[in-house]
Amino acid sequence: MTRRTQGEGSVYMRKDGRAAASAMYEGKRITKYGKTKTEARQKLEAYLDDLKQGKVVIVPKQTVKQYLEHWLENEHRLEIGIVSLSQYRSTLRAHLIPAFGYLQLDQLTREHIQKFCVEKLDSGLAPSTIHAIHALLSAALADAVKNGILARNPCANVILPRKEKKKHHVLTKEQAACLVQVAHGCRLWFLLLMAITTGARIGELLSLRWEDMDVTNMCVHIHRTVSRITGLGQVERGQPKTRSGRRKIILAQAVVDGIVEQKEYITSIRAQAGSSWNGTLDLVFPNKNGEYMNRDAVASELQVLLAKIGLDPYKVHELRHSAATILFAAGVNPKIIQEMLGHSDIAMTLGLYGDVLPDMQQEVANVMNNIFR
Repeated sequence: MTRRTQGEGSVYMRKDGRAAASAMYEGKRITKYGKTKTEARQKLEAYLDDLKQGKVVIVPKQTVKQYLEHWLENEHRLEIGIVSLSQYRSTLRAHLIPAFGYLQLDQLTREHIQKFCVEKLDSGLAPSTIHAIHALLSAALADAVKNGILARNPCANVILPRKEKKKHHVLTKEQAACLVQVAHGCRLWFLLLMAITTGARIGELLSLRWEDMDVTNMCVHIHRTVSRITGLGQVERGQPKTRSGRRKIILAQAVVDGIVEQKEYITSIRAQAGSSWNGTLDLVFPNKNGEYMNRDAVASELQVLLAKIGLDPYKVHELRHSAATILFAAGVNPKIIQEMLGHSDIAMTLGLYGDVLPDMQQEVANVMNNIFR
């Protein structure tokens, strides 16, 4: 480093030919560089002004990768369940770290994130997935702002692709009845009957225990779910994410009538399993060893049954959509459907199934005609 000449203070020329300007700020030395001393001084003065106005902050250097991993594993995981944690780890690993991990955290800009969203859309990623990725990144960076690590959230004002509302692939009431009928005698029969009559999620059904079935009051208590997590296998969560997820659903008479037959089926497969049977779970829908049924196996068997009645493949979750749509079409109060599905508010239910309501408008017109004719 060359000696500073008298009167230049903290502005000097380096051996590499660049000019440098430095100053102390709150006990830390700040240095900025330029082609000339004037340029270096101007950069330093502008940066110091930004510091004083809170536009930038001084923090230890860290990459986006280091920050996101620390945030998820040491902070955010305390607020979420194990399923969400697994999903967020996958999002970091598959999308965010490959795209931004190498950058210094304070170098990540809105332009980086905007370009990322466009590239993901062009690669065929669904808009809803892009929204979810952006939401996770934005939450992480919002905490960085709150904790004084960043001056502003670069996710703000990013333009996201418009989400297209999916038209649900659902069974009609006739198709649903036919599916349950053709499944009779198969291990999925009672599962399909409950899925279509209760609208419960597949994870909620597969985790049901007999203690949850209240035959006397003809209802089932939903208060747990099971999910498959990479590296951990089948993991049960005992409490739903929201209070509305813990609910009581009144059972159809067909379900109550089918309980005896389901228990007889379980008795037969338990006898076949012998000592390999896991009797601790007491599941309503066990596999051949008394443990949780595999979702993939359920999905595969469902496709076989659908093919028998000449229907295209359906996802297991679409049985839940089918249940809701059948009830909407039958004129059931949306509030009742919301409570049955375990949605946190009526807006969610109407947002998902509102496309069924226009078909019911003629019924409303008929009621008004009867009143005012």
